[in-house]
Amino acid sequence: MKRRAAREIEVFSMSAIDLFAAAMGAFALLAIILLPYYQNEIRENTPENAISDLLRAAEDSQIETVEKKKALDAKRSAMAQNVSDIKSEETKLLEDLRAAEAALREKQAAAIPKAVPVPEPAPVDPRPAPTPEKATVSFRFLGMKTAKDDIVIALDMNRCLGGHEESVKRATSRIIQSLQDNHALQIMGFQQTDSGPRTAVWPSGGQLERITPSSQQRAIDFAGGLTRSFGGSASMLDAFTKMLNGPGEAIFLVSDGLPNPRANNGLSPSRLAGEITRLNGGRKEIHTVVVGNYFDYDGTVEFMESISRANRGQFMALASARTGICD
Repeated sequence: MKRRAAREIEVFSMSAIDLFAAAMGAFALLAIILLPYYQNEIRENTPENAISDLLRAAEDSQIETVEKKKALDAKRSAMAQNVSDIKSEETKLLEDLRAAEAALREKQAAAIPKAVPVPEPAPVDPRPAPTPEKATVSFRFLGMKTAKDDIVIALDMNRCLGGHEESVKRATSRIIQSLQDNHALQIMGFQQTDSGPRTAVWPSGGQLERITPSSQQRAIDFAGGLTRSFGGSASMLDAFTKMLNGPGEAIFLVSDGLPNPRANNGLSPSRLAGEITRLNGGRKEIHTVVVGNYFDYDGTVEFMESISRANRGQFMALASARTGICD
């Protein structure tokens, strides 16, 4: 039997190689076609100006840092110059002071003491030396003070002060006893009666009385006599109208601070204080002394304080241990 010749077995035939080459060519063709789209995607995901912006920001930051450094160096130089100027001025002042001190010492060392002539004794005057004038002191009353010499005491005589006679006497007596011989005084008691406003004035002529031991005692007696005639209401507006048009530079009002509007043209206490201030026009000082149980009534202290404060005066409150008629 004829034997068959041995066959050679090949893994890849020519047709398989052709297939592989065709596939590789197709892949290469697809890659070439898709390459522009891939580059567009990269551009979209990464902005073109990002790197340039970062670079520009870095350059700006570097420039700003350099400028800040220059400004800091300039400020430092200016401060150093200021310190140098201050030190120079201090040194110059110190040198001037030392020079002045040295000049003073030289002047003192060069000064020659001169003999002081002994004056001849003055001839003795056989006549007695004149008596020095008595120095006048500003009027003071329990802390209240005025430099005025002409004083008017305005004494409220309304019925509500009944029971507080001793407090009123004590207040007026202290005012009068505090006056000196350079003062002149007038006292006016006022009240509203059924027949209208009534006033009692000392001295009777309506002028001022110069303070002497005799006139001082007569003034105290007159004020004490007024406390026995308390009654009616306080016609304060009428009294101040007369006092402001009369003599005196300072008025001391002694009252319980309870003016009746019906006796004062219907004015409330606050409006009455304003009207008195308007009539005064800053001409006279008005000081106020409130007596009695003023703490039992609203507005008494405020009324008296407002008058004194608006008329360059001072205020004082003197409490009474007794109870008045209106309490």
